[in-house]
Amino acid sequence: MSKVDRRHFVRLSGAAGAGLLGLMGAGRALADGGPDDGGPAPDVPPPDLGAPGGPPSCPTPSGLCGNPSDSGAGNELWERVQVCTGARPSPPFVDCLTMTSTYVVLRGAPTNTHNYLLLPTCRVKGIECPWIATTAAPNYWLDAWNNAQAGQPGHVVYPTIGLGINSVAARQQDQLHIHLAGIHSGIQTQLNQYDSTITNNPSRWRNQFVPILGVSASPAVSPYRTYRVLRVATLNMNLFTLLRDQVVRPTGAAMGDQILAVTPRLVGSGGFYVLNSQLALPNPAGLPIGTATVDFLLAYA
Repeated sequence: MSKVDRRHFVRLSGAAGAGLLGLMGAGRALADGGPDDGGPAPDVPPPDLGAPGGPPSCPTPSGLCGNPSDSGAGNELWERVQVCTGARPSPPFVDCLTMTSTYVVLRGAPTNTHNYLLLPTCRVKGIECPWIATTAAPNYWLDAWNNAQAGQPGHVVYPTIGLGINSVAARQQDQLHIHLAGIHSGIQTQLNQYDSTITNNPSRWRNQFVPILGVSASPAVSPYRTYRVLRVATLNMNLFTLLRDQVVRPTGAAMGDQILAVTPRLVGSGGFYVLNSQLALPNPAGLPIGTATVDFLLAYA
């Protein structure tokens, strides 16, 4: 069985928003979701959501999380995980780059040195599975970041690392997978420009709108989209929990509609930017629409 091909364009694109990066408007008043008081936004550390240790129990089989017996179309990645864990015989023949009790790292497609996937050893269909935001779940984002570093089989050889996960509608495979990839250089440039307006207060994240011109492989699809952006000092918290508690629940959105992306913060005291969006993003008038995919941000090919 051949590797699962990456799509080179987005099915759910919608109409492109108008304007330039200057549409962000009145600085912190728009970006921070609060009034511009003339001073810097307070440094509020994200809540300590815990980083559970040891092998987790897996989620109870369900429609949202899947069943270990799932197979066939859309479950090829889950079958590959099962081969790596010994729960399923080959074929498919899988190059299991890293294998632990909680995750495996595989090559993405196309195969290169900046396209890898981290997948749970548990049956987890994707971002919609409630279990991933509980204390029973491992910190898959920190695991992904560590596996993308030099010296690891999943080392991302690219100027800057980008991690990402797609929404239910935009993904091709129904096994949770975090992309370990590069992030397009222009994305970092824009984030650097907006850094002083980006909050580190999780309660403001849901209103922290930043328009970013990304990259699209299709000339018919505009890559100019709006994202919620938060900066964090470390990846020691569960970002799925942070997304659920600070964005999804307060806005009444659906977890399955969300995307998440992570890239280093290259200015100030460092840390990371966490980007979130959804196709029906309720962002202010004048900004481009949201997106259901991380493909505009990440470099796979």
